[in-house]
Amino acid sequence: MGTGSIHQEEKSIFAVYRESGMIRIIRDYRLGFILYAILLLTGLLLVAAVPGLELHVLLNSGHTKSLDTFFRLLTFLGNGWFAVIFSMLFLFIRFRYFFMLILSFCVSGLMAQFLKRVVFPDVLRPAAYLNQMPGLDLVSGIDLHHTLAFPSGHTITAFAVLLLAGFIINKKYAVFGLMLVAWLAGISRVYLSQHFLVDVLGGSILGVLSALFFYWYFRKFESAWIDRSLTGLIRRITYK
Repeated sequence: MGTGSIHQEEKSIFAVYRESGMIRIIRDYRLGFILYAILLLTGLLLVAAVPGLELHVLLNSGHTKSLDTFFRLLTFLGNGWFAVIFSMLFLFIRFRYFFMLILSFCVSGLMAQFLKRVVFPDVLRPAAYLNQMPGLDLVSGIDLHHTLAFPSGHTITAFAVLLLAGFIINKKYAVFGLMLVAWLAGISRVYLSQHFLVDVLGGSILGVLSALFFYWYFRKFESAWIDRSLTGLIRRITYK
């Protein structure tokens, strides 16, 4: 086989990967990923330019009662119980969607715990530095945690589940909208002083990667039963 044919074969293999892999998913939903890239880069620039404690106080300088309520509610989108219940609803649509969502949540959650407890066990949350941030606005009624800060588990869950739901809906504006909601859920962790911005940025990256991987994997997974649903099984039993 000549050198030219080898190069041609390599190019064709890359073309197939590009058309069927995660790059294709990003390209298909580029509007949402452009939003993600802009917000991620903005956050990284802020983290690099402003000292951590000063940045946290700055980001929490505009508290209002309405925002307190809004972010207290929104933060539950990153809660594990929300992810489980939300995933189970998709059992009535397709088993494929349920397994996408529940595995994205579980695997990304395990990754978060490994990073928190093994790789970054000494990284602290804002509550550990309250005496160094006089005047910091806090939301009443929030039980502040002090340890296991990086990455933000709520942020990972929000992106791993909500972004994947956008892929399932298969509309570019759904991906854009749910990407924005996931960002707001992540920002709620900063607003509630449960995390620094860097924790949220790290969590968002892991959540996005998890959503991309499980959507890509299950989209090409073939099995007779995986596209069935509980609804269909109930109908079969009822009308048998």
